[in-house]
Amino acid sequence: MENKDNTALSASMEDIVNSLPDIISSKVVLDENEEILELHVLSSNNRNPKQISRDIQSALAAKFGISIDHKKVSIAQVAFNQDRNNNFRLVIDSINYSTIGNIAEIKVVLRKGDDVYEGIARGANSTMNTYRLIASATLDCIHNVLNIANTFVVEDIEKINLAKKDVLTVAISFITAYQEELLVGSAIIRKNEKESIVKATLDAINRRIVRFNN
Repeated sequence: MENKDNTALSASMEDIVNSLPDIISSKVVLDENEEILELHVLSSNNRNPKQISRDIQSALAAKFGISIDHKKVSIAQVAFNQDRNNNFRLVIDSINYSTIGNIAEIKVVLRKGDDVYEGIARGANSTMNTYRLIASATLDCIHNVLNIANTFVVEDIEKINLAKKDVLTVAISFITAYQEELLVGSAIIRKNEKESIVKATLDAINRRIVRFNN
């Protein structure tokens, strides 16, 4: 079990690693002598893993004055398969809403080319909570796309009137390795509110995902 000093040091190292280009999240495991036993990284596939590993070694050496064996660095990459204009394009396939008593279940299905991703969220069947469930189901899809979990969290949803148009705004927290970033997306209500919530959620997420692919 890591002591408090190790936990703080590993968090500082993860902050440095996470600030590097193309890295989504990381986990540093230290021994009792505060030496790195393992360093696990999730990154985009925009660059060669060896390049990413060298960046990590250089950053840790510059910041902490340590040398890490490249064999201790484990890198898993997410394949985005982006189009030419570098957009992470997921389109809405379907949004299903069902209830059992006071519990609502939302199923959001997103499509990217021939690939289909499904996300599900359940909770109390109130109007405001249903909004949150739709956004949560959308994030469940994103987690499935990226093969990660508990990274994007719905913080708030609000319907506003802007330029005489009804607009849905969604606030999402991006949480990874002791860092938290607030993302905001919006969509004009055109067909229905459910679809607009999904689009606003994707709008927030797309901005974060594109950062790892520039």
